[in-house]
Amino acid sequence: MNELKAHDFHGKKVVDSRDVAQMVDRPHNDLMKSIRQYVKYLNEGEISQVDFFIESTYTASNGQEQPNFLITKKGCDMVANKMNGKKGVLFTAAYVSAFEEMRQTLTTPPVPKRIPDVSPSGLAKLITVTRQVMLDMGNSPVEIGAMTKSVLETWGIPVPVAFSQQIPGQLCLFENSALGEGRGASA
Repeated sequence: MNELKAHDFHGKKVVDSRDVAQMVDRPHNDLMKSIRQYVKYLNEGEISQVDFFIESTYTASNGQEQPNFLITKKGCDMVANKMNGKKGVLFTAAYVSAFEEMRQTLTTPPVPKRIPDVSPSGLAKLITVTRQVMLDMGNSPVEIGAMTKSVLETWGIPVPVAFSQQIPGQLCLFENSALGEGRGASA
């Protein structure tokens, strides 16, 4: 028997009726007849068929569009309950496993990126070296403060809002200052 795989179809977990037919060693056309009968009974009972079976199509190897059903877990339960013996047991095990795997995929939270452990002195060295490089490149104290703030926040260290803002009246050698000197101007 082949492995059954569930996939997402507009928020519903489903399997393809062709895969189910192959899994239970039954001609797809025969399974389609049975599903159509189930759908008829569901409609007569005023039960929504899309909770069980969703009509669909696929393109066959000859290029023609053919009907199939996307079967939900409830639909698989219905198909399995009509089967007995070895094939019924194997199909039930396969679809329960496929839907459980899909559920786990959808509910398992992503693993957050782990930032490596670093000592406070290592972090201070990183900031010091980066600061010096930025100064050598002509960055302003405000830009260096923003970089420092970003590094600290990356490592989860709280930083006051005003940390990277220039203090009123502070002389800045790199930006337009009160003296009217431009960036990189010599005194």
